[in-house]
Amino acid sequence: MSALGRRLRRALLLLSVGGVAAMAATTTGSDREMSARAAANVTIEARDFFWSPESVEIQVGDTVTWTNAQGFHNVLLGDSRLNQPGFPPDAAWNPPPSMTFDAAGSYTFVCEVHPGMTGTVNVGGGGEPTPTPTATPTPGPSVPPPGGTAPESTPPALTAVSAIGVDGKVQLRLTTSERATITAHFATDGDAYSLRAQVEAGTWTLERVLPSGRYRFEVVATDAMGNRSATESGEVSVRG
Repeated sequence: MSALGRRLRRALLLLSVGGVAAMAATTTGSDREMSARAAANVTIEARDFFWSPESVEIQVGDTVTWTNAQGFHNVLLGDSRLNQPGFPPDAAWNPPPSMTFDAAGSYTFVCEVHPGMTGTVNVGGGGEPTPTPTATPTPGPSVPPPGGTAPESTPPALTAVSAIGVDGKVQLRLTTSERATITAHFATDGDAYSLRAQVEAGTWTLERVLPSGRYRFEVVATDAMGNRSATESGEVSVRG
């Protein structure tokens, strides 16, 4: 074979190898696009005065859905109220509220009914470090402990809780072991009402005017140090 022929053969071989490399590069880029991370949906569950989990780590484009396992709750995200307060079977939670996060940052959410019930959604920007959330200060006791002693941490005992409907209102009867603030919530499909009263230790009857209907209710007692009793719940019918 002549020198010219050998040079032409070598040139054709180089062109062939370059074409294969270009095709491989194109395929690799396509594969990277196809393997991009799919958006995720993270669930946060409301329970008895806490969120589970209280903090989640997601990426831009992901969605958070809040559900209610027990209690009377709602979700306030910044200035946005995602739903009205309600019990798990109520329309406020069916379907459950959700939010897709389109910007990186740290977002705090809270239950309006229980202000101490807060949580955080940390949104990363895709390859950027997830921002560190600002710690939510823990509310201090409403009454400082005397003489610098440790604050009292025993919750009030809430017992003998019952409710009856009488002439367009509900009568809530209960016994508390110490001075406390009684908070009660009454909910029916689409509507919710509250009752709050400060009482001394003893047995009490509290009243709240309600439209006719059948209500689910929950009651809790909170003492001056912020200690909460166990939540008592039940149902009551009211007729005007």
